[in-house]
This record gives sequence, structure tokens and C-alpha cells, in this order.
Amino acid sequence: MSVLNRIFVRRFYVENTGFFLVLFYFLFGVVNGANLLYYHMGLMEGFLSNSGFLALVLGLWLLYNLKCIGFIIKTLQLPQYSFLYDTLTCLSDSDRKALWLRQHFRMYLPVIIYGGIAAVFGIYKHYYIPAAIILLFNVAMCIWPMWVYEKKLWQPDVFFLSTWFSRWLNKLFVKPPVLYFYYELFTAFPRKIFTTKLWSAAVLWLTFFLMGQSEFYDVRALQLGMIVCVLLHTQLMIHHRAFDEIYLPFMLNLPISTLRHYSRVPGIYALMLIPEAIILYFQSAGHFTLLPLLTSIITGISMLILFRVLLYYPRMNAEVHLRWILVISFVLLFMILGDVNWYAVGMMHVMSAMIFFRKFPEYEPWIEVE
Repeated sequence: MSVLNRIFVRRFYVENTGFFLVLFYFLFGVVNGANLLYYHMGLMEGFLSNSGFLALVLGLWLLYNLKCIGFIIKTLQLPQYSFLYDTLTCLSDSDRKALWLRQHFRMYLPVIIYGGIAAVFGIYKHYYIPAAIILLFNVAMCIWPMWVYEKKLWQPDVFFLSTWFSRWLNKLFVKPPVLYFYYELFTAFPRKIFTTKLWSAAVLWLTFFLMGQSEFYDVRALQLGMIVCVLLHTQLMIHHRAFDEIYLPFMLNLPISTLRHYSRVPGIYALMLIPEAIILYFQSAGHFTLLPLLTSIITGISMLILFRVLLYYPRMNAEVHLRWILVISFVLLFMILGDVNWYAVGMMHVMSAMIFFRKFPEYEPWIEVE
């Protein structure tokens, strides 16, 4: 059980730190602390008393459940965890299913807690049928994934649509190096990139919504929303480092200058924020000129570049990386509020270039020893 917790549960929460930070922002950061309890009580009563709203909430919980299932399936497909097939199949069916249930329950626990509170609140408010639906739904969300895990365990060669898509895409065109990582994302982690972009769009929509409610459109508020979007995207950086370590070591032996290697990093993260740039352009019509929009996008790209090159330091695991991300974001927040964001952008680019040109030539993959 301890081994499975390290492989599944701990890695799930570490790799999705950005997702949970944004979720915390939506649930606790958008209202005044004094009104927080009434905010959640009103929210619960809203979806308990309205069937359409309840269906939307259940749909969001289903998407989160699919995220948990997809993480376990993707982990089972990783070569370093292939030993799980031999060990888990030696257990009895009841013991193995109990292990699967515990792992999935711990990953699905945030919804269990919130759904349980909502069900108790619904019973207190005499919404008996919606409360029963919530309880039965969450029980089903914990039970039916056992069938998926068992099928994957006994049929390890079963893959998803992404495998067919990757073969089709390979025949279609030859990819430049800047698109290598995107090919990996859309074929190996399609749900992760989709959910990241979905939450990022929600953050930008909420930012403009709050500015519209107060009728005060400030570029600093826009940049704060962009910081939250960047924090969401940090969960993809561990995949980026792993992809570079596994698939791109051969590029170090090619006659490519360090400058060209470095130019690939801004290219990757500039392309990553194109959807956000499009959303900003259409949402800000009539409220912001082009310069504030470019300032926000360039700030986001600069943060992503700096966060990525930090991973070239030795012993920079996900936990230490998260600490540096939060410290840098905290400092940047005060620089933005002080209206010196262009100085911050310049500092981040200088730091990124210095770190990359110093650490990239001597970088070696580091394997953490327990």
C-alpha cells in the first residue's frame, strides 16, 4: 500500500499542484473571508434546488474522476512501472480490488469531502432526492473505475485513440523541434492539456467578470489572472523535462549551438499561451489597448521560461521546484502591484538566459533515491 501511494497518490497531487491551486482560488479566493461560509451555503443550495445546475456540478465531478482514472492508466503505461503487472496479478481479486479502491478513493477525496458536506446540507434543507443523487453518484464514481483498472491490468496492450492519432500525424508532416513536446502532450497526455486549457480559460473569464462587476479595468488585475494561468501550466513542466531526458538526448550530439537550444524554450512556451492570447484579445475589446495585452502575455511567457530553466539545476525535484515557483510568483506579484512589471520581465529573461547557458551544457538527469 505504501508503494502504491508513492506511485499513484503522491505523484498525482504533486503533478497537479497548479490545478489544485486554481481550484482553491475558485472556491476560497474569489470572495471575502467573512462571507465564505454563506458563499458555499448559497452555492450548495443553488445546485441542490436546480436540476440543471446539479447536472453541471455532477459533470464537473465526472471530469475530475476521469482525470484520476487517466492518471492511473498513464502511470501503468510507463516503462518504469511495468513491474506492477507482475506483482498486482499475484494478489487475489478481492485484495487487488481493495487496493485499487483505496488508491482511487484517495485521489477522488476532494470531491468526496465536498459532496459529502453538500449531501448533509441537502438533508438539513430537506432536499432529500438531490442529496441521495449526490451520494449515489460519488459511490459509483469510486466503484466503476475498478473495472477500468482491472481491464488495463489484464490487457496491458490496450491503448487509447491517441496511439492511432499519433501514427496518422506522423504520416501527415515532419515536425520542427519546437513541436516535439506538443506532439507528446497531444498524443500521450491529451486530457491533461485539455483540462489545463479549460481551467486557464475559466480563470481569464472570471478575471474579466470580476473587473466588469466593479467596472474597473486595470492591467494589474489582468496580469494577476495571467499569473494564475501560468501556475496552472506548471504541471506540464515535469512532463517537459521527462520528455527531454528520455527522447531528446541525441540532440546534444548534433552540431546545434546552445543559443539555438535556448531559443526552442521560448518558442515552446510562446506557442503554449496562444489560446490565452486569443481569449484576451476578444474579451478585452473596448476595455484595453494592445499594449496591456502584450504586457500580460509577455509576462506569462517570461514566467514559464524561468520556471522551466530552473529544472536544469541538479536535485530540482517537483517539491523544490514548486517552492521556487511560489517564491518567484510572490515577488512578481508585488512588482506588478508596484507597476514595475517591465523590470520584472527583463529580470526574468536575464535570469533565464544565465541559468540556461550555465546549466544546460552540464545537465544530467537526476534520479531521486528514496
